[in-house]
Amino acid sequence: MKQGINVLIVADDCDAIANLATHVVTLLDANITVVDSIAEAGDLASGGAYDVVLAASALSDGAGVDMIHDDGPPVILIDDAGEASPVVAAIRAGACDVVHAGIAAETFAAIVTRHVESFRGRRHLANRNRRLRGVSRRLIRDRRELRERVDLICRDLVHAYRRLAEKAVKTPGFGEIDYSSSESSNDL
Repeated sequence: MKQGINVLIVADDCDAIANLATHVVTLLDANITVVDSIAEAGDLASGGAYDVVLAASALSDGAGVDMIHDDGPPVILIDDAGEASPVVAAIRAGACDVVHAGIAAETFAAIVTRHVESFRGRRHLANRNRRLRGVSRRLIRDRRELRERVDLICRDLVHAYRRLAEKAVKTPGFGEIDYSSSESSNDL
């Protein structure tokens, strides 16, 4: 990865935290924040500062799936039980992956890297789309203002031509052709 990642670890087991933190720091050059409750993690994750959340599947105040939000960072659940039904339920709830606590460090790093790169790509596209929508809104507004100015200028021109035509009609001899002077020049 080009730059270090920001990782939020949510676990209340000290051994699991130490193991995860060691793998993440050494293999991914990560900045880590560790919390032990869903409540504290929710406040931190809502700020948008993290690239990935590593959450224990079971915590004292809830479950790791409680960290999953549509607009939030990817959540990788760490499950000690290894049973299929909680894993399937977690994936259906929106977890990007569920790993066993004893996973090999290199495999774990590859999983985290893949999900972080995907998340950063989606976040980049979302930011780009937001900027494009802003530019489009400004273009539409500027075009509307320009059209209003052109309409105003056209109305002013129409009024000016109308006044000029009215003056031409009211002025005697204005606009009339003097044929006498042209006949005299033909006689020469």
